[in-house]
Amino acid sequence: MMKKPIYLFLWFWSLKLSSQDIHFSQFLNQPSLLNPALTGAIDPSRASIVYRDQWKSVSSPYVSYGISAETRFRAEESVHVSTPGPKSSKKRSIGRSAVGVSIYKDKMGDGTISNTSTNLSLASSVSVNKMSHLGLGLQASFTQTQLNNSGLIFPNQYNGRGYDESLNSGESFQNQNFFHVDFAGGLVWVYNQSDKGLIGNRKLRGSFGLAFYHLNKSRSFLNNNPISGQTKYVIHGDLLTSLQNRDYAIRPFFLMQMKKPNTEVLAGFVIKRYMKLDSKYTGLVRRSSLNIGLSCRIGDAIIVNGGVDIKGKYTISFSYDINISKLKNGTNARGGFELSMSYIPAKTFFYRDKKITTSE
Repeated sequence: MMKKPIYLFLWFWSLKLSSQDIHFSQFLNQPSLLNPALTGAIDPSRASIVYRDQWKSVSSPYVSYGISAETRFRAEESVHVSTPGPKSSKKRSIGRSAVGVSIYKDKMGDGTISNTSTNLSLASSVSVNKMSHLGLGLQASFTQTQLNNSGLIFPNQYNGRGYDESLNSGESFQNQNFFHVDFAGGLVWVYNQSDKGLIGNRKLRGSFGLAFYHLNKSRSFLNNNPISGQTKYVIHGDLLTSLQNRDYAIRPFFLMQMKKPNTEVLAGFVIKRYMKLDSKYTGLVRRSSLNIGLSCRIGDAIIVNGGVDIKGKYTISFSYDINISKLKNGTNARGGFELSMSYIPAKTFFYRDKKITTSE
């Protein structure tokens, strides 16, 4: 009997926030959702699925899930020059572009409120030097919000002894299906350095980015009136560096999201234990690793995570949020379980190599 009032409270709370943005604890595994400029910035191509549920102490937890894919249109152009002597070639760094598409959905309670968001991302980058590049990204989101009021109860349905479902609630729900378009943009700097030897076993890779969401005015789900001042600002960074014996690497990261009147700060690290070595030049051998990490969403949750990278192509990650906020009494300190899987091929889906041959 107490669970439906909980859903009612959560429903009004989410309306007050004009619907919470979909986000995940494993945000590094959903790059285009974190920052449009990260589309194709780290990996030539990526396809991912993710599932998350939270507040398991209630009968129907808050559930989020989604699927995404991204790829570069082209990487580097090679200019091959034929001469009377040995054939030589050189690589010329150019601007590269990438495209991504993702679909995410979350629902609260017994489907009382659900959001389905389809995101289209475009990104482009230019080289700063041999080891770093700057990227710019834009994203358009098409979101549908639906309300199912059958699970809600209201004071008018109290008959003096208890809740009576047959009584009229006295409420009118005109906007039970709402659609809006949203825009976002971002900037990112990416650094990547590897060994020059035959076995590429030492890495130093990092990124730092800024993103801006809700650049246009959205509308209230309740009365369809414009809402201003709801732009979300995101600052993020991470660094993957090999440790001294090169069989281990550590990846610290941080995330700050600001959307009036709330601020979210998350920081943590992942330790990777490599099982094999990369072949530097042939690319035929890509190493696997075991991953374990710890992070904290300040004032909200401690997050433990683990996973495995298989031959640098498949990644399986899981995490669990342990609630430390004021809601821990209601949730019994149970936060959210999250599982993600990614497929990262070595080349782009839409790869184009321009070859120019001349002879003397």
